[in-house]
Amino acid sequence: MTVQEAVQQLQHASVADRIQAIELLLQSLKDEMVYSKPVLAGTKPFRVRTFNLGVDVQVDRDEMYTDRVL
Repeated sequence: MTVQEAVQQLQHASVADRIQAIELLLQSLKDEMVYSKPVLAGTKPFRVRTFNLGVDVQVDRDEMYTDRVL
């Protein structure tokens, strides 16, 4: 049975049957997530470079964001 055929069958099913199908799919996904190991992305070390602008810069966030429309 293809996905399209399954969807068509579900469209003609009762609400209770559709809810039961959703619950079964959800439980299947939960079971699969428990057994699969998460893939962690590797982290790269980084180094922060400091620099001097020559003067102390004071940033006013309110002034900086006044031009933006929320």
